[in-house]
Amino acid sequence: MSLLERLQDPAEDGPLAGLVALIVDDALSRPMADVVDLQRWPALTAEVLIAWAGSDAAEERLVRGVLDGVEYLEALDGVVEDRVPSAVLEGLRTLAARPYSPSRDLVLRLLDQPPVRTLLKEILVDAVVGFARKARSAGETSAVGGLASGLGRFAKRRAGTLGALAGDMVGAVGSEVEKQLERRAEEFTDGALTGVLGRIADQISDPARAAEQAALRTALLNGALRFTGPELARELRGADPRGLGRLARDSIAGWITGDGFEDQLRSWLTDLVTAEGTRTLGETLDELGLRDTLTLPAHELLLVQARHIVSTDAFTRWLSTLEQS
Repeated sequence: MSLLERLQDPAEDGPLAGLVALIVDDALSRPMADVVDLQRWPALTAEVLIAWAGSDAAEERLVRGVLDGVEYLEALDGVVEDRVPSAVLEGLRTLAARPYSPSRDLVLRLLDQPPVRTLLKEILVDAVVGFARKARSAGETSAVGGLASGLGRFAKRRAGTLGALAGDMVGAVGSEVEKQLERRAEEFTDGALTGVLGRIADQISDPARAAEQAALRTALLNGALRFTGPELARELRGADPRGLGRLARDSIAGWITGDGFEDQLRSWLTDLVTAEGTRTLGETLDELGLRDTLTLPAHELLLVQARHIVSTDAFTRWLSTLEQS
């Protein structure tokens, strides 16, 4: 039997199966420091990623993947919940329903940002001004509001120049009242905003309200699960998938090509090797109880690939050349 025939032997205890077993055993028995090349791996990784970042085809593939997802959603029947496995749904709902109260300091640091303050201020000013306008129109504001109302009644009873003058005064007073309302509303909200943010943080972080917060999270989750595929697709299309793809690529490219990227990779790998010390991959898997779970599938996958390679004409030619050299 020739060497090629022996390598092509499909027996589970054949030479090729033994070679694959040696490869797997070697990988499991080597210390992490021997497996990880702290000099070459970061450099090679950076080189590959930089090439990807400069590839227009890579960006197009990224965008195409997003667009394919949008098209899939557009053709989707029913709601999202119908497409999520029941075990996953149960896990998500259990997670959402767990009583949890975040740190007040953490919540406040997240909320107390200029854009959030601007949004809340606009909402508060609109609410205060709207309330004051209704109160003024009902005659429940200051004496200025009463004066404007009296001048309005006077203008209705008088004709000619005096009546017109009274009407102008009503308009002027009303305009000034509006300005005063808006100015006072802004002054009020400026002073109240910090208290409002603190109150929101108190509500979110209060352990006594943990059940309410869990109910809110569950309601939001259920609402999201009731979206239909076409509804999500419209939102994604409105977000400009192609522009998002370019943005993602540019952001990643900026990180990859920036100074220190390769050093950062090397630092991560060094921390990994240091944490594992002289331990082998096999010892780590034994500690986790995963040696058989991972090594048996790895052996099977490698053996399938090896059997495919030795069955090709290219391998036959390569082996023939090697034997004749």
